[in-house]
Amino acid sequence: MPSDNSGKPWRNEQSLRIALNAMPVGVSWATLADQKIVYMNRKFTEIFGYVVGDFENISDWIEKYPILSDRAMASAKWGQYFEAPDGMDFPIDPMELSIACKDGTVKTILHRGVILPAAGWALATFIDITEPRRSYLLLQEAEKRAIRNEAIYRTLLEQSREMIVLTYFDQSRRYVSPAVEQITGLTPDEYLAQPVTGLIHPEDIDRVTQAIENVAHGASSSVYRGRIRHTDGGYRWVEALLRGSVDPQSKRTVGYVATIRDIGDQKRQEDFLASENRRLAEVASQDELTGIANRRLFNKTLMREVRRQTRHSSAMALLMLDVDHFKEFNDHYGHLPGDQCLQRVAATLKQALQRDSDLVARFGGEEFVVLLPMTDCAGAEHLARAILEAIRALAIPHTFSPSGNLTVSIGVACWPAGKPTDPKRLLQQADVALYRSKDAGRDTFSVIQCQPGPPA
Repeated sequence: MPSDNSGKPWRNEQSLRIALNAMPVGVSWATLADQKIVYMNRKFTEIFGYVVGDFENISDWIEKYPILSDRAMASAKWGQYFEAPDGMDFPIDPMELSIACKDGTVKTILHRGVILPAAGWALATFIDITEPRRSYLLLQEAEKRAIRNEAIYRTLLEQSREMIVLTYFDQSRRYVSPAVEQITGLTPDEYLAQPVTGLIHPEDIDRVTQAIENVAHGASSSVYRGRIRHTDGGYRWVEALLRGSVDPQSKRTVGYVATIRDIGDQKRQEDFLASENRRLAEVASQDELTGIANRRLFNKTLMREVRRQTRHSSAMALLMLDVDHFKEFNDHYGHLPGDQCLQRVAATLKQALQRDSDLVARFGGEEFVVLLPMTDCAGAEHLARAILEAIRALAIPHTFSPSGNLTVSIGVACWPAGKPTDPKRLLQQADVALYRSKDAGRDTFSVIQCQPGPPA
């Protein structure tokens, strides 16, 4: 315990012990004469596990600083006492140090002290800041990652040829990428000064509004095609994919991100193909029962698209569909209901197509094909899912179907861009994919990505 100049213990030693043990910070003191640690309060022991007697002197305690720079700093600051004028109280400035505890763990503490020559002792305090320090370091690292990620995302946005728009439903904040100038001729600031539908062609506003409402009411994404005004006085055809932006706290959709690309060249190709399809339809090429294209028209269209695909190096996809358990349907319900069933399936397939350049045909019996020019695997899979859902939605009763309603199985064959198409192999692969769907239990689709070589 500390003593006065006479060397006798303080009369209120017991009161001092009680007071120091009640303090919420660790406290220790050492005598200046022999630099021995003679007292540690209860909080000190709670923090580090050490008690009086675990150290011979102050030097032993400083050895518990595992980081050499911490050890040097503490030794230097406490060592300054010996350079101070005699009889002058000398405060030790706060230090953030790492200290090894008795159980082997290391804690981060805020350490300060004071040397009192008149009393003959040095007092030190210790505050455990391990958890706050860890939280601070984690926050710093998170901030660094966020800054790095933001820089990456901004670079991607600024370099993208697609126009990226961030819009909040309350119009409080919006962002548009630099590609807006290529598509509209406007600067980002000029574009953001416009209302959301301010540049849309009047005939397309309803479709744009519907796409936005779809996302606002919970749809994960929505797509629309339409025309957007350019500063040159004309309009550009664009395709926009809208994805909802969800607030992480309320879980509500508060806006959307739109990825908009110029599809002018593709639209011209589609318009040309649509015109060709209409011309070919004038030649008696419809299936008599279903009213859709027959196999003859399909074969002609396939060969035309193969030639065009080879010239323009674009992707192509083919869907082959079969009505599940149709023989049992005919046998049970009769041929007239069977014909009506095929007519409803054909109408549903035709309605599922989104472009005039796509073609659905009756391939034979209960088998149908859908030809998708300029379509990659992702687009073909999207349509296959939509068809399965649309057929199920018809809810045509079928006693011999596991679900109790009519279903179809689909085989999808995808031909990649940049490779001349082999129409025979494309059909073979679609047929193989169809039978994989049947083997998988029907009412599903399977996909094969075609590669040159022998049939699978």
